[in-house]
Amino acid sequence: MQISNEMGRAFNKAITNPENFNKDGSVNWNFIDADCYMDVKPDDSPLFNTREEGQAYVDQFDYLANVWEGKYTVHQVRQNRIQIMPVTNPDLILDPSKPAYIVKTL
Repeated sequence: MQISNEMGRAFNKAITNPENFNKDGSVNWNFIDADCYMDVKPDDSPLFNTREEGQAYVDQFDYLANVWEGKYTVHQVRQNRIQIMPVTNPDLILDPSKPAYIVKTL
């Protein structure tokens, strides 16, 4: 999962705002979502011009919320921060009997 810097900052700001918690201490996710949306939304224009942009926001928000709630282990979060892409250039493959990968860190 790739989280944009802008989204990461917006989520951190929203989740540390005491106003975004209910009286019982639980998180008011609607407030968190609203704060994130307002922080990443450019000016007065809509944030999402396409369905894909909207889905990307939802995916990032859900992932950050799940991480905050502890639904992922630290190991899973670390694995999600690494993208493994197969190498398609045969000149880069040292042993043709084994696949080669480039690891792209975020």
